[in-house]
Amino acid sequence: MLLQRNQKVMSNTTFQFTTRDEIYAILTVCSSSLSIFGGVGIIIIYVYFKDLRTCGRKLLVYLSLMDALTAFGNILGVVWLLCRAGTTCRSVYESMEFCRLHASLTIFSSISSFLWMVIIGVSLLKSIIWNMPSFARRYMKVFYIIAWPVPGLVAVVTLSLGVIGYDKNIASWCWIDPDTPAILFWQFFTGKAWEMSTYLLTIVMYSVVRGFLFKHANKSLAVSKKKSRKAALQEANLKLTFVPVVFIVLRVWGTLRFLLGSLAHYDAPWISYLQGVGDSSQGFANFILYCALTDKVRERVFAAIFLRKPNHHSTGDNSRRLRASTVETQPSSHEVTWTEEVVN
Repeated sequence: MLLQRNQKVMSNTTFQFTTRDEIYAILTVCSSSLSIFGGVGIIIIYVYFKDLRTCGRKLLVYLSLMDALTAFGNILGVVWLLCRAGTTCRSVYESMEFCRLHASLTIFSSISSFLWMVIIGVSLLKSIIWNMPSFARRYMKVFYIIAWPVPGLVAVVTLSLGVIGYDKNIASWCWIDPDTPAILFWQFFTGKAWEMSTYLLTIVMYSVVRGFLFKHANKSLAVSKKKSRKAALQEANLKLTFVPVVFIVLRVWGTLRFLLGSLAHYDAPWISYLQGVGDSSQGFANFILYCALTDKVRERVFAAIFLRKPNHHSTGDNSRRLRASTVETQPSSHEVTWTEEVVN
């Protein structure tokens, strides 16, 4: 069987831990640790501050949880690589079970993260363009069915058919066995097809939302010249722009390395280094974008840390400013829009 062949090949494989592998491992561990920190931070903020528990931030929590899980899986990949090169934990490497564990974990969490990213984009689109601010709340159970069982099924199928193995690319770890028939199908099925689809959908959806806000903002600002309203909308538009840009800038290096390796058999060290950082940094990027750079969240956290009362006037003014800017694009909406829930 394929699994037995994997175990035999891995037991007889020698491996020299090169400088490239060391750099890749260090970058991956550092970025993964920051991502886990960011994901846990987003979750703690959501749980601790009841007034920040909006539907939009709930979806952000689910996205952050999957990003943190992906980062943890990448750290397990580094551990496996170290065991492969060392002598103290060769049994972990030779048993193949650890390899199968971390590969299945990253397959599940990565696909789930892509799906949550698309779900957030769809919710923004429905809330702002179709004037359905309660869309995410109404279809939350559907999101659960899509974003967790589907990736779980992909991971279980991949695991049960024994196609997980060691990718012989330098500075890499377990994914799809290179000797697996129809390897490209399995590589796309377990991640790359989902990743590339997310690129396309994210760019389209966030561009449409941003364009809609920009168009209607110009009309409203032509009538009202209030600086607070303009500043609020500019902040919302800027963060909406950052969402697809940050996601693609971080993830594209792994996609580029995959395409160059598959089509041109090219694998430069700099691409692997950027992949090591990018694939593991999404959770930390979300934390910076939605917590550190968000006035309301930052003020609440600082107030809790330094045991002082939050500036309700400031946070209230920010909320009113953004609500005013977004409600004008949706005159019939009487609920807090998704722009406010997620970006501010």
